[in-house]
Amino acid sequence: MTLTETQIRNINLIEVLMEDAEAEGRQIEEPPPTAQDWTESRIRRYFETGVDAAAPTFPPPEAEVFRTWFPGLPLSRTASEKPALLVLCFPSAGTSEDTYTSEGTGVRRAPSPLLDWCRANNAECLAVQPPGRNLRSKHAFADSAASLAKELLPVVASRLASTPYVIVGHSLGTWLAFELLSAARDAGLPLPLHASLSALCAPDIPFDQRPWRQQRTLGEEDFKEECRGWSVSEILFTPALWPTYQPIMRADFRLFDEYEFTRAGEAPFDFPIHAYWGTGDLRIKQWMVEVRE
Repeated sequence: MTLTETQIRNINLIEVLMEDAEAEGRQIEEPPPTAQDWTESRIRRYFETGVDAAAPTFPPPEAEVFRTWFPGLPLSRTASEKPALLVLCFPSAGTSEDTYTSEGTGVRRAPSPLLDWCRANNAECLAVQPPGRNLRSKHAFADSAASLAKELLPVVASRLASTPYVIVGHSLGTWLAFELLSAARDAGLPLPLHASLSALCAPDIPFDQRPWRQQRTLGEEDFKEECRGWSVSEILFTPALWPTYQPIMRADFRLFDEYEFTRAGEAPFDFPIHAYWGTGDLRIKQWMVEVRE
């Protein structure tokens, strides 16, 4: 994994201070891996006092609350008492956490490179389950990407504070991930080692450049056509499935239809971001995921 210049500098500083402490006969516990994201003054205070006084406290969530947001963790078979890495995943519009945590059953069963990698590397796959679907079908849909992130943050904060992590987000999941990371930075939490994001524009794209029609202006048939423009499977439009999926799709589309970028002027994230677009994507083009000055 590629480290930033700041992370490399902090790692070198920690090594020097550990050597100094040993030479002086002081017993200092090596700081956590997330210390590579601390400020220099915070690192030096840690070695002076032996404690991270600047660390915010993030109590773990209640077990039932955690299971509500991450019901697929047991199924993924990546749960670990002490994971080396967390892989925090955000699904696309109309889908659920099992996009990441399920390998299917019967004739549909297929290996998951993501889960195989997680199991081989003691990485925990934490796939977010948005409200309004599957086991959360009785929960109200999120009003906005920011409100979903605000509700999710205390559920994952204690884990993000103690374990290195990476982010995976697809389509709508890229903007949900952005809002969660913005909230995490506001709270003083460590940021990820890197983020892999695909199939949606950068969140600061102006409304008049967004390559889709807002769902609230569309009748049922026009909304189906809008969904087809996002390569939604025709199976969803069958009488057996559409009554279930239409409200989910409309609620999820609303999150990016009405999304307002509120982070203008803030410093860019200081970690690698890999943004992908599909050559066959009918909506998202290469320029929409490229860095813009």
